[in-house]
Amino acid sequence: MANRTELSKDETAESYDALASKYDVRWKGYLENTHQKLLGQLRIHPSDRVLDISAGTGYLARYLQQNDREFGEFVLNDVSSEMLAKAREKVGSDDRYRFTGYSAEQMSFESNSFDRVISMNAFHNYPNQEGAIREVYRVLKPGGMFYLLDWNKEGLFRAVNYWIDKLTRETIQTVSVNDAEKLLSSVHFNIKHKQTWHYMYWNLYLITANKPEQGK
Repeated sequence: MANRTELSKDETAESYDALASKYDVRWKGYLENTHQKLLGQLRIHPSDRVLDISAGTGYLARYLQQNDREFGEFVLNDVSSEMLAKAREKVGSDDRYRFTGYSAEQMSFESNSFDRVISMNAFHNYPNQEGAIREVYRVLKPGGMFYLLDWNKEGLFRAVNYWIDKLTRETIQTVSVNDAEKLLSSVHFNIKHKQTWHYMYWNLYLITANKPEQGK
């Protein structure tokens, strides 16, 4: 029998498979807002190996490609095969990009293998958030950076989040920025930057954290 995490992953994948064809158009303003916030903090070097854990339709990957941002390799991971199909269309035959379909809690990458790891607009979908954070810590190289951008369960957004949870099939486990920060710190990440903001009816946060050079 499938466990709760597996069922949650499947339900989330099915939900986003159904949205893939219209996702970018439907959420255009939201995607532009959140990606601009991330890009204000994201630092990538020409030799960096980058992992986007929940890459969706490849919005970030395509932006980097269009703006001639240099990097060594960019791995687009997502549990939704239809979202990844859209991402493949966007980046074309660029051989710097790879595609994988692992859950955030169990990724078959070598330890200490990425310079940058990104989770955008998806942490609330992870059924085992601590497990996902531990996986990020494992795959990051010592000194590597993690960028976590997601919904912030504070203020009036609590009510919005309640109805999103009721009306959608996928896992919704939104946390506050303070709870996200505590979770990162408990796994031994060093918090380097934290910001919060509003866009329409969303509360959002971005946390940048690094794995210590002498990782525990």
